[in-house]
Amino acid sequence: MSPSETTTRRRFPRISSTAFEHPQDRQALEALRKIPVLDKVVHKFIELGAERYFRTQLLGGAVHVTPKQCPRVYKLFKEAAEILDMHEPDLFLASNPYVNAFTFGVDRPFVVLQSGLVDLLTEEELMGVMGHELGHVKAGHVLYRSLVLLLLQISNAIVPIPGLAQMALRIALFDWYRKSELTADRAELLVTQDLKVCLNTHMKLSAGSKTIFNEMDTQEFLRQADSYEDLDYSTLNKVYKLLIELGMTHPIPVYRAREIKQWHDSKAYTEIMAGRFPTKDQEVTTRNCPHCGVEVAPSFFFCPDCGKNTRV
Repeated sequence: MSPSETTTRRRFPRISSTAFEHPQDRQALEALRKIPVLDKVVHKFIELGAERYFRTQLLGGAVHVTPKQCPRVYKLFKEAAEILDMHEPDLFLASNPYVNAFTFGVDRPFVVLQSGLVDLLTEEELMGVMGHELGHVKAGHVLYRSLVLLLLQISNAIVPIPGLAQMALRIALFDWYRKSELTADRAELLVTQDLKVCLNTHMKLSAGSKTIFNEMDTQEFLRQADSYEDLDYSTLNKVYKLLIELGMTHPIPVYRAREIKQWHDSKAYTEIMAGRFPTKDQEVTTRNCPHCGVEVAPSFFFCPDCGKNTRV
């Protein structure tokens, strides 16, 4: 992680996540809520206390980043949260060579940066990744994303769901999980306010090496995205792509790079950077869960307290 120059980045006071929500994210979430067994899985997730378990694990085995612990990283995290006008959740640095970061939890979400990621990226790129994770929190993604991470680790014995129902749930959850990344990528761009930084991050995450990064070219990477799109001339290629992407938690990197480039060039991004964007004051107000009465954010289809469907 290399030192960064001091820059003045725009802030977005009271910005609503609808300002940067990707339409595919919204559509996939609507499809996800139609899966009837999701209610059961959410309830089990809360019953198991998975959030408390993983938080305890991190407090014992990772580094809690604070103003006095890894202050440079904390400063970047705090600035990213200020840009998106949100309070920063807990941040942990975990020892793991795998290049990744993730957000988990509902009541008190926390962000985890893995050491392989920190070693690979510059400070600007790392700040963008933290903005990406904060985007998930801002957009209300954390409950369903936590469910995906939990499903990757638990067996059918813990959440007993019939075979076909479990398959349908996993496909729907993974489909939405991938598309929620596109929303968070937009939050990343709002934090870095530098397209090149975002594209560099995607290239590094794809190649996994900073040793030869100076030989990489962002325009060639974007042309690679076009080549991937051109494969659709063949039905068989479309099937291959479907099979490859079906079990992935993240979209294909070249596709993400092209999507963020297109949004950067759009009128929507220009308007946000000019200070014209939907705010929290324009959001639908919270509502009460019809089962337990707890206040629930409009983006939640299931109550984070009792786990029951709030749309009945």
